[in-house]
Amino acid sequence: MKFLKTTLFASALIFSYVTSAAGKIYEGYYVHDKNFLQQVSNDPDLVVDHVTMDGFELWGPNGLGAWLKRVNVPVDKLNAVVSRSRQGYLSPEEIGKELQAIAAAHPQLAKLFSVGKSSLGRDLWVMKISKNVSVDDQRPEFKYIANMHGDEIVGRELMVELIKDLLDNYGKDSQITSLVDHTQIYIMPSMNPDGAAAGTRYSGENIDLNRNFPDWTTSDNQNVPEGRGVETQAVMKWQKTRHFVLSANFHGGAEVVNYPWDALEEVHPLDALVKSLSLSYAKLVPYIFRSTAFENGMTNGWAWYQVNGGMQDWSWYYHRDLQLTIELSNQKWPNYSTVSGYYKSNRPALLDFISQAQKMNQNLQ
Repeated sequence: MKFLKTTLFASALIFSYVTSAAGKIYEGYYVHDKNFLQQVSNDPDLVVDHVTMDGFELWGPNGLGAWLKRVNVPVDKLNAVVSRSRQGYLSPEEIGKELQAIAAAHPQLAKLFSVGKSSLGRDLWVMKISKNVSVDDQRPEFKYIANMHGDEIVGRELMVELIKDLLDNYGKDSQITSLVDHTQIYIMPSMNPDGAAAGTRYSGENIDLNRNFPDWTTSDNQNVPEGRGVETQAVMKWQKTRHFVLSANFHGGAEVVNYPWDALEEVHPLDALVKSLSLSYAKLVPYIFRSTAFENGMTNGWAWYQVNGGMQDWSWYYHRDLQLTIELSNQKWPNYSTVSGYYKSNRPALLDFISQAQKMNQNLQ
């Protein structure tokens, strides 16, 4: 057991708690006091997420709730998704079987493979979709990854719907046909199947996967997979074998397109481009573009709240794979009946964003 102490106030108030391993998450709370953010944002064992004018999510090790109560901060506990909310959603195993059936029905266009296993032994499925799918060639490589946080489920569902849409409408829809003909598209519906199965944010090892990647702005700046969550390791090893030029990862808890950097205030070297891509996506999704919380439905990550160890920054800095983070829904796990509406609203943007891989490929040559 390791004792961690963080000095938070000038009055020398001390937060002391016990946790089995630094950086692991066991408890989550919504803090109803945005002013408290500055007191916890620099603690490496706490995770801040989804900051609003009213407050923010705070995740951390065992003892977090007791400490928050002791310092008299108004909070609500963030619980795992209740079973009633899961009705209609498939289990990770059922998703895997569905993906296998889809791939089998489209052998010339779809190739399903696993990039590794989760900490609890579930496959991390990826579907490659492309004309002559078994061939790796010079066409630009593009990827979508969803469900890094297990309780943020809408992205997983939209990725499965997108896979079916691309394959079922190839040769029927001119836009889809062109995308599949000219792009090598990779889609990972769930990076965190263990979290999805449990209805929790973190992995089976109690790791927040979107704080688990190398970060050149911190001491954890070596681009090596060792010592990280097994899901993070799998994605890192997979990325090293590919030449992705553009990607996005999907979350829930807000409705906004988030662009780099997340970890520092500096302007991204492709600032105009990342803003243009973000605006293009947001404009094509009316409920995101009309956001009252974010102008034009987009935000710079750092300006929203700092994230260290995020996949978005890692993707560009270490691999020159430009990535956006898209928050799809204010509710992390909405009623299943709403999923089709989310897909209908996001479909034009999802397809258009894939098409941008052609331009990125030219820019990077």
